[in-house]
Amino acid sequence: MEKQKSFLPTAPYKGTRDFYPDDMRFRNWMFSVMRETVQSFGYQEYDGPILESFDLYKAKSGEEIVQRQLYDFTDKGDRHVAIRPEMTPTLARMVAGEVRNLAKPIRWFSIPNLWRYEQPGKGRLREHWQLNVDLFGVNSYRAEVEIILIADSILKKFGAPDGSYQIKISHRGILDSFLSNSLSLPSEKCQAVSKLLDKKAKISREAFEQELRPLLSNPDGQIPLIYAYLESDLESLSRFKGINSEAVEFIGRLAADLKSLGIEKQISFDPSIIRGFDYYTGCIFEVFDTNPENRRSLYGGGRYDNLIGLFSNDQLSGIGFGLGDVTFRSFLEGHGLVPDLHRNDTVFIPVMEESLFPEILKLAYELRSDGINAEMMLESGKVGKQIQTAEKKGYRFVLFLGESEIAKQEIQLKDLKTGAQSVFSRKDLSSKLKDSMLG
Repeated sequence: MEKQKSFLPTAPYKGTRDFYPDDMRFRNWMFSVMRETVQSFGYQEYDGPILESFDLYKAKSGEEIVQRQLYDFTDKGDRHVAIRPEMTPTLARMVAGEVRNLAKPIRWFSIPNLWRYEQPGKGRLREHWQLNVDLFGVNSYRAEVEIILIADSILKKFGAPDGSYQIKISHRGILDSFLSNSLSLPSEKCQAVSKLLDKKAKISREAFEQELRPLLSNPDGQIPLIYAYLESDLESLSRFKGINSEAVEFIGRLAADLKSLGIEKQISFDPSIIRGFDYYTGCIFEVFDTNPENRRSLYGGGRYDNLIGLFSNDQLSGIGFGLGDVTFRSFLEGHGLVPDLHRNDTVFIPVMEESLFPEILKLAYELRSDGINAEMMLESGKVGKQIQTAEKKGYRFVLFLGESEIAKQEIQLKDLKTGAQSVFSRKDLSSKLKDSMLG
């Protein structure tokens, strides 16, 4: 009996995705809207290598990323390297390398491919793409105003309706002063409690308190105080001992300016916003989806002081945010914000008779020269079957060129969406097609 051949699996590596043409069309559309929005604020696009020195992440990324989520290895030159899990360390390195030559403020963005070794789940994969927007060289809260406006403008550009998302803001200075002064925690415990607060929403109340107790000197007295803090509004923070009043005033002024700019319904203060990265030092924010079926954080960011300090003696404050493609796609689909992405910008040309192939080839060439995308069949066949191919490929417009049309210098256009069929003179075809495609 012949041994059965063993085939390689067709599934991608766990936690990654294949992007077939329809998926790629969606991704390109999504990123093009993001790119257009960010560029309207004067931001320039940059990129960096997907491989960096392991030491860069060891110094700049959080402990969880470095110890548990980093794809790292020793290369053939015996160098310890890692695949980038986030873009901020690369950004810091690049800015530090040219900091004295760059005009301030520095407004940069990127859409990199990122990798983290973590358990795949809803909205979380091992490989994803992420829009990163960063502003360097502005120390005042006006930088926060601009960055949060961009975060809001992206959603509006996609047509997100009022109430579909919420922007929650806070300040690490408020949190730090609460942990140090109100809870009287030593510095080594502040970071541990902060990280636990950051994951509070992902675990049960019992699990949260169980992990919290060993970190506190008086759990029975301090845990109720933590819950009271997490439920506070900006005005009631003064009841806590030693709260950073400058940070409170900062958030109040920021919220007032943002509300005056027309995003009053979207903005709210929330002290439970933590942001897990260690480099955040000031204002922090997160954007949340309000869809009951996807109620989760979409993206967020904040202020980081002197992120380039490991590379240079130059002082440069920055602020930025990152928006991942996986969770954002869920938001767009959940709120019905994905447009018709069929191939309305390309015409499909069947070959009805073999003898007509040279003339159809010439027609396709003319259309492309006029800036119109055209896909033509390379073999003749039954018209019905070729139209089925056009439908399966997502085309809307089909051109027919037969002997009769060639004799009359005419072209037939069929709109597969409406079923309408029109006849145009060949010399008017390009302008008529452009009108149809824009209609």
